[in-house]
Amino acid sequence: MTRTTQRPPDAHGPQRFADRAPARQPVRRSPAEVVGGVLALGLLLVGLPVALVLLAGPPPIPTSFGSLDGLADQLSIEDLLTVLVGVVWLVWLWFVVCVVVEVVAARRGGLAGRIPLAGPLQNLARVLVGLVVLTGVVAGPAQAVTAPAPSHSDSVTRVVEAPQASFVADSAEAASLDAGDRQARDDQADHRDGLVGKKVYVVAAPKHGYHDNLWDIAEKHLGDGRRYHEIYHLNHDRVQSDGGRLELARLIQPGWQLVMPEDAVNVDRVRAPEPKAPATPAPSGSSSAGSAQTDGAAAAATGDVDRLEEAGQAQSSDAWWIGAGMLAASVLGALARLRRGGPGRAPDASAREVEAELRVAATGDRVHRLDVTLRDLTARCREAGTTPPSAYAALVDDDAVELLLAPPAPDAVAGWEALEDGARWRTTATPSPVTGESAPYPALVGLGTDEDGRDVLIDMEVAGGVVSLAGDATVGAQVAAAIAVGAATAPWSDAVRVTTTDLPGDVAGIVDHRLRVADLGTEIDRIEAVFGDLDDDVLSGRMSRRGLLSHLIVCGHAPDEMLAERLGALVAGGRRRAFSVLVAGEHRDARWRLQVDEHGTMSAPQLGLTLSANRVTAREVAAVAELFQAGRAETDQAADRVAISEPAVPHDDAAWTTAPRRVGVLGRVAVQGAGDIAPERSDAATEMVAYLALHPDGVHPTVLGGAIWPRGVTVDVRDATVERVREWLGSDADGSHVLREDQSGRLSLSDSVVCDWDALRTLFLRARSAAAPGEEAELLRRGLQLVRAEPFADVPQGRFGWVARDALPREMTEVVVDGARRLAELMATGDPDGARAAAEAGLRARPADQHLWRAVIRAAYATDGIAGVQGSLESMGDALDGATLEAETEALLDELMPTGPIAAGG
Repeated sequence: MTRTTQRPPDAHGPQRFADRAPARQPVRRSPAEVVGGVLALGLLLVGLPVALVLLAGPPPIPTSFGSLDGLADQLSIEDLLTVLVGVVWLVWLWFVVCVVVEVVAARRGGLAGRIPLAGPLQNLARVLVGLVVLTGVVAGPAQAVTAPAPSHSDSVTRVVEAPQASFVADSAEAASLDAGDRQARDDQADHRDGLVGKKVYVVAAPKHGYHDNLWDIAEKHLGDGRRYHEIYHLNHDRVQSDGGRLELARLIQPGWQLVMPEDAVNVDRVRAPEPKAPATPAPSGSSSAGSAQTDGAAAAATGDVDRLEEAGQAQSSDAWWIGAGMLAASVLGALARLRRGGPGRAPDASAREVEAELRVAATGDRVHRLDVTLRDLTARCREAGTTPPSAYAALVDDDAVELLLAPPAPDAVAGWEALEDGARWRTTATPSPVTGESAPYPALVGLGTDEDGRDVLIDMEVAGGVVSLAGDATVGAQVAAAIAVGAATAPWSDAVRVTTTDLPGDVAGIVDHRLRVADLGTEIDRIEAVFGDLDDDVLSGRMSRRGLLSHLIVCGHAPDEMLAERLGALVAGGRRRAFSVLVAGEHRDARWRLQVDEHGTMSAPQLGLTLSANRVTAREVAAVAELFQAGRAETDQAADRVAISEPAVPHDDAAWTTAPRRVGVLGRVAVQGAGDIAPERSDAATEMVAYLALHPDGVHPTVLGGAIWPRGVTVDVRDATVERVREWLGSDADGSHVLREDQSGRLSLSDSVVCDWDALRTLFLRARSAAAPGEEAELLRRGLQLVRAEPFADVPQGRFGWVARDALPREMTEVVVDGARRLAELMATGDPDGARAAAEAGLRARPADQHLWRAVIRAAYATDGIAGVQGSLESMGDALDGATLEAETEALLDELMPTGPIAAGG
């Protein structure tokens, strides 16, 4: 689940230049480059026509028109060569026109407009003429002032290197580099102050051979390319952050900040940095702790730390999961549904690392929003007696879902707003889940995120033909794998069955009933045999509740010509159907063509979309498959009891009840007994306290920072947060801090802090050494009272990834379920109500554990007979959510209810 380019929130706007020095040196052309450009221009203008005259004679200018009868004559080789020579002369002539236009514009100090049918030629002419400008041969009024060359002194070196030190692990190194960063900010104060309050455009880096220019900037943000001269006059001779100046309208450098007219649209206004407040004194404590407190408090009191903390949460990274939030959330959701029924086995270390990354990346709120919104749309259309509109794409952000429609549907159903004459439907509501409704567009597959951070999805069914993914072959295969995994795990795609070919074989191990690997020829044979069932009106079919499945074939590379022809014939017709094909590579009959480059930037011109694509490599597919295979692994119900690790401090439920500060993780994570803290800082502080409570031996601040901020964090932010948490937790009765730091710098909590996980383990270990069954049952009952829900339930998005790396949820759930089973067994004969309460306590940690549900059913039968069993079956059906009944469960139901239908989970 790869996002190849991800930046902090302010990275796209000019605001970042108000807070830190830029890290870009000016681009300087070497003398060799300038001379080479002049020679190249001369060869093209003079050398090429001379060579053509010497080789082929004068230009083949026609002197008369032949008869119409001659058009049917076969062309000779000589005729073809004449035509080719003529084409070369025409291209050369058009290039000369481009050069003349660019030279005239250069002499005027302006920017040439676009010449029709001359895109690449004009770009080449612009570059070569620009090099000639540097020689002084082409001079104009705009060259009257020359920018001084920047000095490559140590101070400039610090300006370039300081931003690279923002996310470092070593404190000493960070202090040194942070000092350089502060010096760089001071050096750039004049430049920064000159931008505050103004609309500023940041010149983009070259991409796909395209260079940002004033004409296009004016056309995009001012509505008229001819207004480029307004931008030029606002920025003429203004010193840029790299020391350069805007001298010619054509010569702008990536990273330059251009002041824009006030009526510019879609351009950010630079805000002034927050003023620094004086540092507050730290509370008294040990010398080592006091030093850290003082530094942290000083950092915490500044606006810089607040901004850096935001940047730390969204630090740029090459990690494959950055930006693939909905894909990560879909995978985790499918994995959670699998694990609700049983423990499986422990996944290997690499798979646990991937799960930790997925937890940090996942945007579960967006997945939930889209799923319930689509199902609610089906329900609303049913109420209105209409068919859902034909959507070809969807855009999802944290606030809204937007459907792109073709053809437009001006009359939106209730809850939706029709925009652009019905070309778009938008809703900001998050409806309650609708029971029994299907999603109208199950083949919506995620492609990636656009420049606004919105997830972009396209409906494969509406393509009406093959969708090809051209461009870089390696990246294309990775994007195809991400699409296959997403289609097999997304909750709204529960009616989709995915078949992959030429993708990593491990992909079949992810969701076995929704995704499989097959030979393409064999799969085409199978689809052809049932093709008649796929030729209906898809949207109407789903409205009639026919449970219509959608089939998606994903090919890792282009098939051979024969298979490609058969594949294209299957989906030909240009209309929506419940069968779609994605090919990573070129396909001659492709209905939609997506293009992806080696950096993962995807464009879909036919759909008007440009985005950063999700990607999954073979290694990542293997890791995700290992997570699912581990979750499906069978376990021996008669095996030995689950091992329980010894807590560092033997707290029990009595200590938990009386503790001044408590950390609960057996359910929703909570810190109780601490002071007040700002709501926006609560999530990070709570996670830090939970991490320290579960690592009682202490952790180094670097390790702690890596766990809480896996995407990176500055030393200032980390230390400020530690100090903030220290103040939040307060002091013990003896006056010492609850959050302590030893002589080696390791952080830990005092023994006065009690964690429910420690208390439960203490009680369960005592139960195993109890002298009598009654004592054992009482200790187990006391321990199970601490369980509120699944461990680490409802953690905030992007946090607590480390719990997967440490395998804590699985360990906690296993211990809780083992204790619940044992207590239910002890209570089964004489106390059915107690047995049921024990089983239900275990179900709070693992809601679909059928061993515990069987204990509930037996207890219900013992107290209320068949009526009690039927009531328990309804609750079990909701918990199983469609999962198949185990053989032991079916046998028990046959024994207790030998007659009558059973409506349970399977």
